[in-house]
Amino acid sequence: MSDSAADLSLTELLHLLTGRKLSARELLADCLRRIDRAEPTVRAFITHTPELAEEAARRADEARATGEPVGALAGVPVALKDVFLTKGVLTTAGSQVLASYVPAEDAAVWERLAAAGAGMLGKTTTHEFAYGTASSPTANPWDLRRTPGGSSGGSAAALASRMVPAATGTDTGGSLRIPAAACGVSTLRSAHGRISRYGVIPLSPTFDVAGPMARRMLDISILMRVLAGPDPRDPASRDEPIPAYPLEPPRDLTGVRIGLPTAMSWSLVDDRIARVCREALGVLVARGAVLVDIDHPPNTDVVLEKSTGVFDTVNESEAHQIHDALVPHSHLYTPQVRERVRKGEQISPERYAEALRLRTQWAADWRAIMMTLRLDAIAHPTIDAAPPLIDPTRPPKGPRIRLSVPWSIADFPALSVPAGFDNRGLPAGLSLAGLPEREAELVGLGILIDEELQLWRHGPPVTP
Repeated sequence: MSDSAADLSLTELLHLLTGRKLSARELLADCLRRIDRAEPTVRAFITHTPELAEEAARRADEARATGEPVGALAGVPVALKDVFLTKGVLTTAGSQVLASYVPAEDAAVWERLAAAGAGMLGKTTTHEFAYGTASSPTANPWDLRRTPGGSSGGSAAALASRMVPAATGTDTGGSLRIPAAACGVSTLRSAHGRISRYGVIPLSPTFDVAGPMARRMLDISILMRVLAGPDPRDPASRDEPIPAYPLEPPRDLTGVRIGLPTAMSWSLVDDRIARVCREALGVLVARGAVLVDIDHPPNTDVVLEKSTGVFDTVNESEAHQIHDALVPHSHLYTPQVRERVRKGEQISPERYAEALRLRTQWAADWRAIMMTLRLDAIAHPTIDAAPPLIDPTRPPKGPRIRLSVPWSIADFPALSVPAGFDNRGLPAGLSLAGLPEREAELVGLGILIDEELQLWRHGPPVTP
């Protein structure tokens, strides 16, 4: 194992920090050295704020030295996707439209991280306004010729290359899960409203979710305990108890049933990725879980292709409403995103309403199939193919969203956990989705796979 603290998981770091076997300033110094080495080729950050992380580290070390109480993340350096408002710190959403925007307030996610003692190390790249899956100019640490996925690709790449132990992102149609799978890290798209979106630059409000990213699934549980909870400033916030996110894997899965939507997803996936993900599911089977082959929900007029159309209709309509006020600045958009925003102009109120109806039907059908088949989770590869190669002569292109949007539409929590590596040496991510009221148990399944495989210990070539 490397002797750098930057290579350790958040869980391991908190143990060392709490026991005063590692200082927050030592951790930060290791992260900064990793940034110096990896950032010139990975290009994960838009803005660096080492002075803010240094101040948080100093406060944490002084408090621990005197026995004062500290927050759950005291002294931990974190990176924020550059769609989270940060008071006094540039927030661009990856766009020239906001190239000089410095907010006067903080997003709720950063408020909670800061209150827990975390230090902001920087703001990470995102596909412009989070409207895509490429996150240019960031490169994938596992293969610098490839995209890291998006739109939270900067956060995923920073984690994979060991620049930070924890980060944040957002997910509309897969923007947490897709880059996590592409870069070999963990994440959770929690149920809509579980984490406050106050102070997040929106794309499609009925789909947008804020969430954590980390190298280890156990770290995601720790971060969810900090981030989840009601917030009256977010109209979609869930006013309900925070799930009991587990801090250890379940011991016995006897009676647990995992659905495999063969026609909807597995049959569409690159064989090399599908093979890795099926092997990872063997971890659950070894503990007693049963795999159940299923098709798309019965008695529904929404198949996978149509579900993607439903997502596009709602997303494009809402994105146009969000960006309509920025029309005078449309020349500052990239042609790709400007065209996507303009597509929303063509969507009538009737078409939007019909898409919402089909969305409700899709969610009801999947809930029914889970209840009928007594499923605890639905499993499939997070993305269907390797991240695309970067072509500087063409608009940025990222992985497809067709396997991730079904759970955005259904508003099911869905995680992505590293499943292994294909024969190209690229990471493969396994998606597990389930019912909102079973979110904590879903995370437990991800933790079990992750703790058995321990892929967080494997770093990409860019971090020797």
